[in-house]
Amino acid sequence: MQWSRVKSILIVILLLVDGFLLLNVAGKYFSRSYRAAENAHNITEILTARGIETGKSFALPEAGALPVLQVDRSRSDEDAFSTGLLGEDAVREDKPDGATSYVSTVGTLTWSGGGEVAGAFLPSDYVLPDAAREMEHLTQTLLQEAGVTSPVLLEINETEASVSVHFTTAGVPVFNRALTFRFAPDKIVLSGWWTFGMPYTTKSGSYVTCAAADAIFTLIAKNTVARIDELESGFLLTENGGGRVQMTPGWRIETDSGSFFVDSLKKSSILIEKN
Repeated sequence: MQWSRVKSILIVILLLVDGFLLLNVAGKYFSRSYRAAENAHNITEILTARGIETGKSFALPEAGALPVLQVDRSRSDEDAFSTGLLGEDAVREDKPDGATSYVSTVGTLTWSGGGEVAGAFLPSDYVLPDAAREMEHLTQTLLQEAGVTSPVLLEINETEASVSVHFTTAGVPVFNRALTFRFAPDKIVLSGWWTFGMPYTTKSGSYVTCAAADAIFTLIAKNTVARIDELESGFLLTENGGGRVQMTPGWRIETDSGSFFVDSLKKSSILIEKN
């Protein structure tokens, strides 16, 4: 048999195999898409039967798994952060309840035992920013002075003259971890909840399945809502005692009544932001 004929036969076989694999992958893709669309349709029908609308941006995300994480409080990072904003002359005072306060001629900052921070300060060269670009630039400068070098996301609110700073973990948001800088004529007000250390798991097998349908049923079982707009998976910080913070996996569900967090581990829900 001539080699050219053998090559032709091999090419035809390879094309047939590739075609079979392509059809197999496409079939699985369309089957998964069909099931997802059917599940979303069924959920919508169930919600409608209960008098609950779905918003224009409503979609039913696929289920996933996220770990239960812990983060240790870092007093050294809090020191660096606070002195970076208040100056090296800032005086630190440790409180009996685990909080730490910093005071200087520039202002004051207080960290709670769980990592929440609040305070106000007035840098010597402070000029009230009057545009989004100026607020963004000033916030970036403040973060650098505070030693925050990780990539962050900035959310600018020109109406309130504020910038909120966030960053993700495991590729998803931590819904209540943020720093908010509010720019007033005579001071900068800082508030929020922040973590510095590397998150870690305390035991193996600590992953939790996060199913959007389960989260919806958990929400409507104990809360009255008239419309569900959007779902997003992520973490919520909860104080765990002893200078440790837990990052609980779950869903943030946007509704007409506000933003709820549904704990995928305990199957419970809390209102985290009211409309």
